Amino acid sequence: MRLCVGTSKGIVILDAARGTPLMVLADPSAVWCMAQDAADPNLIYAGSTLHTRGRGTLARSSDGGRTWTDVTPPLAREEEVWALAASPAVKDRVFIGTSHARLFRSDDRGHLFKECEGFLTVPGRDRWTFPPPPHIPHVRSIAFDPREPNTMYVGVEEGGIFRSRDGGVSFETLNDGLYWDVHTVAVDPRDSRRLYATTGDGFYRSLNAGKSWERVTHGLNRSYTIPLLIDRADHETIYTVAAAGPPPTWPSGPAGADAIMFRSGDRGESFEPLSPDQGFGRGMVMRLKSDPENGGFFAVSNDGQVFHASADGGSLSLVAEKLPPAYDLATIP
Repeated sequence: MRLCVGTSKGIVILDAARGTPLMVLADPSAVWCMAQDAADPNLIYAGSTLHTRGRGTLARSSDGGRTWTDVTPPLAREEEVWALAASPAVKDRVFIGTSHARLFRSDDRGHLFKECEGFLTVPGRDRWTFPPPPHIPHVRSIAFDPREPNTMYVGVEEGGIFRSRDGGVSFETLNDGLYWDVHTVAVDPRDSRRLYATTGDGFYRSLNAGKSWERVTHGLNRSYTIPLLIDRADHETIYTVAAAGPPPTWPSGPAGADAIMFRSGDRGESFEPLSPDQGFGRGMVMRLKSDPENGGFFAVSNDGQVFHASADGGSLSLVAEKLPPAYDLATIP
């Protein structure tokens, strides 16, 4: 199996067993997010938050990351791509979320995108923001309901969570009790009423399809949560990684991000920290991805490390290090 890792300097393809770089590509550059087609694992999308002269911010590969084509929508040429998601149920459908909190949908593998105009008219949109100047909010996460193909959830940093029941035509706000700085949204595979979210103020869950949210504090001693993974084997276990503070504090903190991985065995009701000496160094884990062949999961960090976690998350092995800052990955058979 190969890993297609998106980094700040482009794509790195690794041999997952040995951690050996097989290919390094500078185009697409500055990859922030990735998505993989549910039916064709060699079809991958990569989004960038950095504008490079002559290059777009969305690329597509149909050969497992070896070659890429710029498919940036004309309407989004000036936007950064912060979120990508390929529908697990609707063939060839993919969404991109951008800066200025815009959302686009393609039903033909990214050849043609149309803006989800209903997202531009969500009430309260004028209050969405982002702390660093120029305070531009962005779509940070897109998740699908595995039981209802046309139902999706969109997380905005900072704006909250919004649901569409019609494939991105119209939206409703789901922010009661939720901290608006949303990083990742996920739907429980066994019960669509259970939603989970990582935010800049901890881990949240909803037991009523987003009608209201509660902050989970039991067992969590870090507040800045980013990645979220629901175990694909039992659908009971949830993993997240939390830093001691927001990104501006990471370079100057004595322990960097001071990140710890946490595991919940009760569907998000409580968490337990895994070993504090997990070897994350000063970095923060940005994405967790299931290992479809061997069980467990992979993790990538913003200090250029790639890890493989055991099935219970209790032990980590280093797959690769000294890469550029890594933000996302795809697994290629």
